Amino acid sequence: MFLVWLLAVPLAGAIVTLIAPNAAAKGIAAITSILGLIGYAGLLFIDRAGVNWSWIPAWGVRFHLVGDGLSLFLLGLAAVMFAAAIFASDQGAGRSYYFWMLLLEFSVVGLFSAVDLFVFYVFWEVLLIPVFFLLTGWSGEKGKKAAMKWLVMNLVGSFFMLVGIVALAVIHHQDGGAFTFEINKLSGMVLGPAVGSWLFFAFLVAFAIKAPLWPLHGWMPDAYGESPAPVTAVISGVLSKAGIYGMLRVMIPIFMPQFREYQMPLLIVAAIGLIYGAASALRQRDMKMVTAYGSLSHMSMMALGVFSLTAVGLLGTTFYMVAHGLMIGALFLVLGMLENRTGRRSLDDMAGLNHSAPRLAAYFLFFVLGALGLPGLPGFAGEYMIIQGLVTSHVVFAVIAGFVLVVAAWYMLRVFQAVMQGPAPTTGIKDLVAGQVAWLVPLAGLVILIGVWPAGITSHAVPSLYQAMHFAAAKGGVR
Repeated sequence: MFLVWLLAVPLAGAIVTLIAPNAAAKGIAAITSILGLIGYAGLLFIDRAGVNWSWIPAWGVRFHLVGDGLSLFLLGLAAVMFAAAIFASDQGAGRSYYFWMLLLEFSVVGLFSAVDLFVFYVFWEVLLIPVFFLLTGWSGEKGKKAAMKWLVMNLVGSFFMLVGIVALAVIHHQDGGAFTFEINKLSGMVLGPAVGSWLFFAFLVAFAIKAPLWPLHGWMPDAYGESPAPVTAVISGVLSKAGIYGMLRVMIPIFMPQFREYQMPLLIVAAIGLIYGAASALRQRDMKMVTAYGSLSHMSMMALGVFSLTAVGLLGTTFYMVAHGLMIGALFLVLGMLENRTGRRSLDDMAGLNHSAPRLAAYFLFFVLGALGLPGLPGFAGEYMIIQGLVTSHVVFAVIAGFVLVVAAWYMLRVFQAVMQGPAPTTGIKDLVAGQVAWLVPLAGLVILIGVWPAGITSHAVPSLYQAMHFAAAKGGVR
């Protein structure tokens, strides 16, 4: 059972890393990440069977994990990005650093595969701990402040979600005579207007904070800006998808009437976030913060796809989560290499670095073009499907999204031009070495593959989305 493998390997690796000498920690973590990739290959090509074990019978809790079309490629995204982040990490980071990274991977795998809300919540809470300690111990001067913002804001969201989960289980018990936390069983309930609205927003707040989405993104600037590049890569590339994934996995099948009722305000808020992120990226002079706010804008694009409540919009969001995770995660890793080589992040302090580091410049440009949605790369396919969904439902938001895509090209190309083009600096920087190219090439290859073959993901996602939409159809439907 490869899904169990995916869950057990990072946990076992974390334990071994913690008791190993510091000098061996990165090697153990790297081997663990490779074993995770092997396990994912088995899940993808050999056996996708999940597990469904009774855990707390009195409460109706089951340890139920699946690798279906909605989670399958997010599990792959996690395996790939954690492996890349570990290979890109500093050899001297220490065993505690790699312990927390592997424990974070364990919790993410559990979160993306859980279809019992109680189990989903357990993994949702567990992942807060590794991020808190990674921000506290290996971030910049404001690392502790960033860690506290992350923890406090996400705990607030988690509290609301916990109340919502318990309420759903109690209502199901009152209606059906049994406690359950299974999402498919809870999807069949009909909630009263008042109760349904309160529970809807309880989940929405938790998921919007995690994504993050404007205006609940307060933890994002410090966390992205202060954390080391590999940590930023997994937070922005993988963890941020947990919020959007929760909307697709939990909210679409359970809360479709509430989505219909509040669709217009939700679309407006997401559109504001899309514009705010792009405008903030244009104002930044720090290359890492340009990318951070650009990512915030992209997350709002995914939210627009969800809030379009159309089949193609939901499918586009599902695809774009994976595409964006690969591209933005890789871009943060490349920015980390630049910062390590120059000791600087300001666009005003760098120019012409392509003269001394042409390989680094080439990968930088490639991932920049992916992030701005160049046709042929996966960002374009995801954005196209989301905009198609918006045209079907509310065309004015499709126009806004299309306009912001132009702005995205502006701020992303500006970063590349400021850093890599122009007169050569008086002192050059070291170009990529073979070990760095060895893990950048597979990342770039995956980006190209899903860019030219998006059906490789969307064809697997359709059945799972169809199931979610089947429950939604009974409550107002997805167009």
